[in-house]
Amino acid sequence: MFAMLVLSTALAVSPPEVSLRTCAFEPSGSRWTGSCGRLFHQQPRMTLARAAAITTGVWRDDVTPMEVWSGEMTGEGSHDAPLELEIDAGGTGVFRTEYGWFPVSGYAASATMLSFRLDASHEVPPDQLDRRIVQLADATLSSPAVWNRADNRRCPASASAWSIYCAVERVEIQVTGGFHHRRPAMELVRRVIEERTAGRHYHHRLMDYNNDPSTALADVHSVFAEALARMDRASR
Repeated sequence: MFAMLVLSTALAVSPPEVSLRTCAFEPSGSRWTGSCGRLFHQQPRMTLARAAAITTGVWRDDVTPMEVWSGEMTGEGSHDAPLELEIDAGGTGVFRTEYGWFPVSGYAASATMLSFRLDASHEVPPDQLDRRIVQLADATLSSPAVWNRADNRRCPASASAWSIYCAVERVEIQVTGGFHHRRPAMELVRRVIEERTAGRHYHHRLMDYNNDPSTALADVHSVFAEALARMDRASR
């Protein structure tokens, strides 16, 4: 009886997600459909198609992608989320998702199949472009006069004041030619804020921290400084 109870309990627990998984796609008309298996605590379906270029900003200024794909990911009960896949000459690259940027290896493509390995447990770390983004975002918020304390995560190009989120978005576009809200620079700033505000019931971490009456401009600069310090420690 005890053995049966243990077995039934084990079966009721979802299996842990593995770190490295194989993503496989097959042609379907002008697009490719496939999956990476269980990913982000769900079993999302994906579609990809070859693209002329990455639209969400250059990843690194010393690497030019050999292959670029774009498409959508449909999760369980969620809306379609955009995807971009970039591959360099060595068959490695980055998979850009709504959950972060993740490293890719073992890329292979033919007329009948597309596959690659995805490390879904380790986000791509910030690089020198991310460092520049954080430095310039910090410089953008140079005084209270240019700090928007009523962020709504909409960032018009004509703005003369910016929130934390919009300062990073503005600089990302300037530095890389595009914007992705899960770029490593933004993710690191978000992580620093999450740690500093543990226990606060924020819905959108950057927006709510920016708009919190208890947040001072000195706190904002301190967040950027900590993000840069973490990049320094990681590069040693």
